[in-house]
Amino acid sequence: MKGCLMVGLVPVSALLLVIGYAATLEAEQPDQFPGLRDNRGPLVLIAVVLSAAAALVALIAAARSSRLVLATVGTVCVLLLAGGVLRAYSVAPMLACLGHNAVAREADGSYSCADR
Repeated sequence: MKGCLMVGLVPVSALLLVIGYAATLEAEQPDQFPGLRDNRGPLVLIAVVLSAAAALVALIAAARSSRLVLATVGTVCVLLLAGGVLRAYSVAPMLACLGHNAVAREADGSYSCADR
């Protein structure tokens, strides 16, 4: 049962993290995608939190496994958690536009908020 939990949750965690990266790719690169973009910052934050929860549960499930399994799952989970922290750090400025449905990245890295 624990093996299935680990095998299932690690890819789920990775998929949620990839969704988090893909959701705001256009808004974070204004030189390639100029103009207003949908404000998906809250969606990304939810995906990152769920990804971290899945990685931690997989790590807890691996705690009573062999050392090799624990080391493998632990390494993958630490990398996923580091990716989640990096994602949350890069999306944090976008969360200032929480009540608006569109954002545009300025030259200084800040975001301007707009409603369409």
